[in-house]
Amino acid sequence: EFKEKLLADNKILGGAATLDEATDGLLIRGDNFQALTLLSVRHRGKITCIYIDPPYNTDAGPIAYKNGYRHSSWLALVDDRLRVANQCLAESGLLCITIDDVELHRLRCLTDSTLSERELLGVVAIKNNPAGRTGTVGFSICHEYALFYGRPDVAEIGRLAHSETQKARYKERDELGAFEWTNFRKHGGLNTYRTTRPRQYYPIYVKGTSIRIPKMDWDNDARDYVVHEKVQEGEIVLWPIDENGRERIWDFVVDTARENINHFQVKNDSANKPAIYRKWRINDEGLLPQTWWDKSLYSAAEYGTNFLTHLFGVAHAFTFPKSIHAVTDCLRVAGMRNDKKGYALDFFGGSGTTGHAVINLNREDGGKRKYILVEMGDYFDTVTKPRLQKVIYSKDWKDGKPVSREGSSHLFKYLRLESYEDALNNLELKRT
Repeated sequence: EFKEKLLADNKILGGAATLDEATDGLLIRGDNFQALTLLSVRHRGKITCIYIDPPYNTDAGPIAYKNGYRHSSWLALVDDRLRVANQCLAESGLLCITIDDVELHRLRCLTDSTLSERELLGVVAIKNNPAGRTGTVGFSICHEYALFYGRPDVAEIGRLAHSETQKARYKERDELGAFEWTNFRKHGGLNTYRTTRPRQYYPIYVKGTSIRIPKMDWDNDARDYVVHEKVQEGEIVLWPIDENGRERIWDFVVDTARENINHFQVKNDSANKPAIYRKWRINDEGLLPQTWWDKSLYSAAEYGTNFLTHLFGVAHAFTFPKSIHAVTDCLRVAGMRNDKKGYALDFFGGSGTTGHAVINLNREDGGKRKYILVEMGDYFDTVTKPRLQKVIYSKDWKDGKPVSREGSSHLFKYLRLESYEDALNNLELKRT
């Protein structure tokens, strides 16, 4: 009766209509194939992103899943689960799988067939071990991969935040926001020459600080402009010619340049010669994710293993936890940055990094994202669940103690699944 009254209390539910609506996360202890079969009924087509870090099929260290499968057995393990999990993914949902070189090419063959309606959108190399793997012969491996799958017509790749160093470059502001002055003449790459983009090679007239783009028409036969206005007294003509006398191009075509001429300025360049500069603005939505991630924050040792040590106060027995920052950025790219009420599913839950990352994303912007984690290892009760309880209570920990009281109002539910065989094995028969 007490439990029923508690769950019926609107204050306890935070204004939510039901307990499920108020619940921020779901943890399932049990075999992930059984759990996915259960989830595929209720969450079919509702998951925003799936992030998984399956066993890498190496003998690097002991984990709860059998490590060191023959390739076909490992592929069968992943295939069975992906087929069921794919049913949970929304039409616009994204899947992210992290893997290393041992099974990368076989995994690609598998996912390209299993996820036939979802294409490979990108492969990211993540520098997760800056020091390199020691004790190896030949090359010292310092990276892993993240494969992103989705439907190109509807999937929306999330952007990553600008670094503080990048933001610091934009020191000036106007009515439209922050900007920096950059040379209007393009200067890098093969497609910045007149020969490749002749329509962006045209004259600009300058007199003091005044800038004028003359009337002109494009002659398709001559592949050049016919200029209809002459240079006036006191004006000089600027062309996009670099310091080595090579014919480059302007950043914009003629019409776009005219529309933005109020955001141009005449300044002396590094050679102390007059040049056109334009306002270059930071994209408030962030950066398109690149295919090489090498932030120091992605170090699994520093922000995975050491983080668990800070959290629990001792060097923990859990091996190879992911960097919280690497997982958070994978979730951002896989749609959770844009969908503030989305679901993230991880059916190789491990130490709970994915749930932790969702909690951090919600702390950043006040979102209502939810997570579902599935884990079968005994460390579910000693690492996975306690980790989430701790990071909910406080954002920062050291030596197993909270450094701050910056916590979250949070409710998660956890289930334990038993197979029929488990139930039989757990029976204790006593003769009376």
